[in-house]
Amino acid sequence: MVDDEQARRILTAAIELARVFEIARKRRLTSGITGTKIGILKHLKRHDARLTELAECLTVSLPVASRAVGALETEGYVIRRTDPEDARASLLSLSSAGVDYICTRESQFIAHFAARLADWSDEDAAQAEAVLSRLRDPILAALEPLPEQQSAQTTT
Repeated sequence: MVDDEQARRILTAAIELARVFEIARKRRLTSGITGTKIGILKHLKRHDARLTELAECLTVSLPVASRAVGALETEGYVIRRTDPEDARASLLSLSSAGVDYICTRESQFIAHFAARLADWSDEDAAQAEAVLSRLRDPILAALEPLPEQQSAQTTT
């Protein structure tokens, strides 16, 4: 069973890893499509979506999502069409250029990362994957409001 000190060390390591990824994200901001726009492309790679869904999933305001989608349309990466389920709404999807862009970018990033792990054994990689996957849920749960915060929210 993990004691408080071990939990502190694990949490500290996870926070440091998050900082590393944030530094990497900021470095990537200087090249190509970034921020909300890359989030939109990644989301649309999985499935078509309405603007409201994109804003909600990316936790940005509707105007921010709208500006980003407009820019991506102008750049030829996103297509807007009438939603077949509701003719009053628009459904957004990736154009072929958008698919090419996001797939190329992801492949380049994965290749770059894989090169940094070249000296890892298959066992090292499997162990890291297992630990990170297992750590995900407790980290997400730790981000939920503390009990005293929850009771304060229900009393207001």
